Amino acid sequence: MINIVKKNIVKKNLFSKDHSLLLAISGGADSMGLFFVLKDLGYNIEIAHCNFNLRGKESDKDEVFVKDLAKKYDVKCHVKSFATQKYANRKRISIQMAARELRYNWFDELLVEHRLDFIISAHHRNDNIETFFINLIRGTGINGLCGIQPVNRNIIRPLLEVSRKEIESYLMQKGVEYRNDSSNLDIKYLRNKIRHQLIPLLKEMNPNIENVISDEIFLLNGVNTVFQKKIEAMRAQLIIEDKGIYKMNISQLIECEDLEITLFEILRPFGFFQANQIINSIYSQSGKQFFSETYQLIIDRDQIIISLIKDYQPQIDIPTIETEINIPFKMRFKVTKDTSISNNLNVARFDFDKVSFPLKLRKWKNGDKFRPLGMSNFKKLSDFFIDEKYSILDKKKQWILCSGEDILWVIGNRIDDRYKIDTDTKKVYIAELLQE
Repeated sequence: MINIVKKNIVKKNLFSKDHSLLLAISGGADSMGLFFVLKDLGYNIEIAHCNFNLRGKESDKDEVFVKDLAKKYDVKCHVKSFATQKYANRKRISIQMAARELRYNWFDELLVEHRLDFIISAHHRNDNIETFFINLIRGTGINGLCGIQPVNRNIIRPLLEVSRKEIESYLMQKGVEYRNDSSNLDIKYLRNKIRHQLIPLLKEMNPNIENVISDEIFLLNGVNTVFQKKIEAMRAQLIIEDKGIYKMNISQLIECEDLEITLFEILRPFGFFQANQIINSIYSQSGKQFFSETYQLIIDRDQIIISLIKDYQPQIDIPTIETEINIPFKMRFKVTKDTSISNNLNVARFDFDKVSFPLKLRKWKNGDKFRPLGMSNFKKLSDFFIDEKYSILDKKKQWILCSGEDILWVIGNRIDDRYKIDTDTKKVYIAELLQE
């Protein structure tokens, strides 16, 4: 294994012995294997361990294990504890996404603070195969099917050509102990379902499936390199930029071959993935707007206009009482007679008879105020955000659900006390934020 990694580092010019490396280490087999390989090869490393506090005493034992490892081998060790569940609830994202954001934000801080060059991650060939299937299931276009890249910004992954079995064999030969994460067995997570159910099933059909998928990923990377060069040329031809405003001539665009695929790839850097809906609007609905995390797209009469989201107030109308929407995020709206209370921050329950329709979904603005659940007085949203310790980015991303001019729900956080369920409630209106 050590020779494979050494060859990979040199062949792809990933880093040199002049660099200072920050190795992300969990205490599991993958990161432990990479730790000993890098030490044996003579690289200058420091290690960083995240305690996400998701597995009780098991998480704390992982932290102790890593600290003991650092002390034994005289390696500088950075450890940080995170309130991951709380962060995920506040940001309205999955636990996995929350852990990823917390981890890499902290790693970036460590690079600057300690003048380190790269973050080194222990993702290996099996992780790459699992990521391929995750992206295939979710749908990400050809770019997602190219798997995990060995270099992504300041993150380097030197183990991508090594299998999980090879890592465990290497550790056994060296007599190295490592920690097992019990959550890796929980099939409620998509990656684990792929690892423990899908891959074994595919192996029944083709025992060599892991090598086959690895070879396909390699070929797709080559195809994507050629494809993206063509897309970049088309993007340069189709898009005219002027002072941060991007415009595409519709008549020129619709002459493109494979229009949906072409538009998907051209718009992907702006965060738009609904190419089919945009194409339908080109032919039927001038003035239609679409929103990504950072950009708005408007279908004008003869052109598509894309601009950075700044001070304008995008507004989405909720057309019917019971419906689902996909933009700007997935939400479901329905009526029920169940008057029970929910503590799920992604579900808001209102007294149906107090709500006026149609509802409107919009970004918050200065001057907005509401009566947070449990309070008798109004509070400015700006003050509410300070109390809730919102970052500047959190505030920019916050959407609100309105009934007329009243705020019903600061989405993912708090409803307005005036619209809560009480003893007189006969019907309940539910707004639910769906996980992507």
